[in-house]
Amino acid sequence: MGIHELRRLGTHLGRLRGSAARNTAEAAAVLGWPTARMVRFEAGLATIRRTDLMELVGFYGADPTPALALLDGTRGWWNRYSDEIDTDCETLLILEDSAASLRTHHAGLVPGLLQTRAYTAALIGTRRDQPWPRLEKLVDLRQERARVLGRGGMEMTGLIDEAALRRPVGGPAVMREQYEHLIAMSRLPGVNVLVRPLTAEPCRAVRFSFHVFDLRVGDDGSAEDAAVQLELLDREHFEWNALEVASYRRAFARAERDALDADASADFLAGLAAAC
Repeated sequence: MGIHELRRLGTHLGRLRGSAARNTAEAAAVLGWPTARMVRFEAGLATIRRTDLMELVGFYGADPTPALALLDGTRGWWNRYSDEIDTDCETLLILEDSAASLRTHHAGLVPGLLQTRAYTAALIGTRRDQPWPRLEKLVDLRQERARVLGRGGMEMTGLIDEAALRRPVGGPAVMREQYEHLIAMSRLPGVNVLVRPLTAEPCRAVRFSFHVFDLRVGDDGSAEDAAVQLELLDREHFEWNALEVASYRRAFARAERDALDADASADFLAGLAAAC
């Protein structure tokens, strides 16, 4: 499942809505959704339950058969986590699943796709607002996300600030395993793990954690689109404007210029692991 299947479904439902002379706010209200979620859905950036689809198509007074056929092609592996994720997380998972390339910059922590289970558990375990069984499902979810790197088809460059690598998470054993995991991940085809040392000059990117996605969105995967995800305190922000995306590309490229190359980064990580 990729973004093009979701976009076909969203486009179809958008056309049904237009034919029924309904606006997105009216359609969203039928399902009890925020209007923004309906906009995302029609853009192919959110999924929909079968019962909700039937209700929506009924509201439009249309035949559900074509929509149901399209729905069958949109089921992602994360559907079994539907009770644990919000719409921002769902959009992120769709982007990761559809990306031809990903450039990720993290100033404070190891990027999620590159985390070990123990590192993730130590991070998520600091939350006191949820019972552990639910938090453990979030750990499982993050580990499953990382499989996108092992299946091929997506190139990833992970740019990690040295400060993030030196921040202790879970104790020395957890950090040693994390350093060794980063080295192993850097050996996967299409995966580059680069360390930006503390001696590098400050630049705009060091203030933010962000991810630049290049997407395959055509029916044959040939069409292109791009998006940026910004990590905020309690939510994600997604930017699709081409000028904004270009700005983050430049910021990433500027930060990458001062990073160690792949071999030097692996040596640096090996040194950190040996010191644990």
